Amino acid sequence: MRFHFRLAIGERALSLGVLVIVIQRKFSLVLFRNRVLLAGVAVSWIVAGNLGAEESLLTDRLPEQSMSGLQALLETAMTQSSSIQIRDLVEENFEGRGLVAKSGKQMKLGSSVSYRKEQDLESDESEIRDRVYYSLTLSKALYHWGALEANKDKGELSLQMEELKTFEAYRNLALDVRKRYLNILIARKDIELSEKILELYRNQLEQAEERFKSGTASTVQVHALTLSVNKSELDVLRKENGFQDQVDYLARLVGMESSEIERNFVGGIPKRDSLETEEIQSLKNHFDGGVDRSSSIEQSSKAVEYYEKDLLIANQRRKPKIGMSIGLTQYDLDSRGARRPEEIVFGGVSISWSIFDGSATRGYKRSAIAQLEEMNARFEDAKSTYRFNLERAQRLLNLNARVLKRDETALELSERHVGEATKDFEEGRVTFDVLGSTQRSFMTQDSQTNRSRAAYLNSLAEMASLLGFDPFSQKFIASRTE
Repeated sequence: MRFHFRLAIGERALSLGVLVIVIQRKFSLVLFRNRVLLAGVAVSWIVAGNLGAEESLLTDRLPEQSMSGLQALLETAMTQSSSIQIRDLVEENFEGRGLVAKSGKQMKLGSSVSYRKEQDLESDESEIRDRVYYSLTLSKALYHWGALEANKDKGELSLQMEELKTFEAYRNLALDVRKRYLNILIARKDIELSEKILELYRNQLEQAEERFKSGTASTVQVHALTLSVNKSELDVLRKENGFQDQVDYLARLVGMESSEIERNFVGGIPKRDSLETEEIQSLKNHFDGGVDRSSSIEQSSKAVEYYEKDLLIANQRRKPKIGMSIGLTQYDLDSRGARRPEEIVFGGVSISWSIFDGSATRGYKRSAIAQLEEMNARFEDAKSTYRFNLERAQRLLNLNARVLKRDETALELSERHVGEATKDFEEGRVTFDVLGSTQRSFMTQDSQTNRSRAAYLNSLAEMASLLGFDPFSQKFIASRTE
C-alpha cells in the first residue's frame, strides 16, 4: 500500500512517497577492517617480551641463540613462507569484503539510463524517434534498531579473528621451523654415526680376512662381518635419503632452495646448560599471563562477541526499518494525446516492516542463542585446554632437562672410555674388537645425546611460545599492527 503526496512547482513536481507497509526480508553482513582494536593483543605480546629475568630463562636458551643458521631460517620463514603469504591473502579478502559491507550504513547513489527507438503505429504520420529515460536516486538507511551497527561490528570482529589466526600462524611456524631444523641435525648426526660404524665394520672385516689367511679366523666370522658391512651400507643410504627428504620439506616450508639450507647447517646441536627443576617450577607463575596473551583464546573471546551481535540482529528482524531517498527521474506523460518527457524531483521516507515471516525470525533467534552458548563453552574450553598444555609443557620440559643431564654425563663417561680403550689397545691389553665396540658405544651415545638436546630445546621453545615469550613471533606480530 503506497500513498503519494504531490506539490506542483512550475512545470516540475515534488513527490513525497511514504511507504507504509512493505513485507520484506533483509539480512546483510557488514565487514570493516579495524587493526586498532587488535593492537592491544599485539602489545600484550610485546609486553610479554619484556618481563625480565624470568623470561630470559627461556629466550636466552632458545636453539637459535646458539645456531646462527636457524636464526636466518626463522627470519626468512616469517616473510617467505607460503602459510604466511596465504594468511595475508585471507586478511586482504576480509578487508575487501569489509569495504563492500560497510556501505550498509552509508549513502548510496544509483542511476539508470535507457535509450530506445520508438514509433506510434496508430498514427499514420508518426515517425521513428529517439527516446531516453533516466533516473538518479540517493538513499540511506536511517534506523534499524542497532542491527546495522551490529552488522558493522560483526565485520570488524570477523577480521580481528582472522588476524588472530595469523598471529597463531606465526607462532606455530616458528615452532615448526625450529623442530624440523633440529630433526635435520639429528638426521645428519645419525648419518655420521652410521658412516663411522660402517668404517669400523670394514676395518674389522679387513682384519678378519687377514686372520683367515693366517688361519686364526673362520669363514663364519668373515661371513658375519661381510653381512654387517652390507647392512651398514644400506643403513647409510636410507638415512641419507631420509635426511634429504627432511631438508626438502623444510625448504618448502621456509620458502627457500634446499641447497641454501644445507649451507647453513652446523656440525651438530651444541651443548647448552639446561634449566634446574626449581627454575622450571617457577615458570608456573606466568601461566595466567600466558593464558591472557594467547591469541587462540582471544580468538574464542571475539567469537563470543560476534555471536552476541548475531543474536541482537535476530531480535530486530521483525521491527520496522526506516530509510530515506531523494532523486530525479524522467519519463513520458500523456497530455491531451501528446506524449512529452517529464522530469520529476522526488524525496521521501520509507518504513519497511516484516509483519509475518513464517518461523524465520524464531529460527534465527534459536540458532543465534545456541551458537552463542556454544562459543561461550568453546571459550571456557580454550582457556582450560591452554592451561592444560602449559602444565603438560612444564612437565615435559622438566623431564627432558633431567634426561639431557643424564645423557650429557653418559656422553662424557663414554668419551673417557674410548680414550682408555684406545690406550689399552695401543699397549696390547685389549683386542681391536673391544676397541671397536667401545667406539660404537660412544657414537651411539653421542647420537642419543643429540636427540636429548633436540627434545629439550623443542620443549623449551614450546614453553616459551605458550607463555608468549617467542621473540620471533612477537616481532612479526608487532610489525602487523604498526
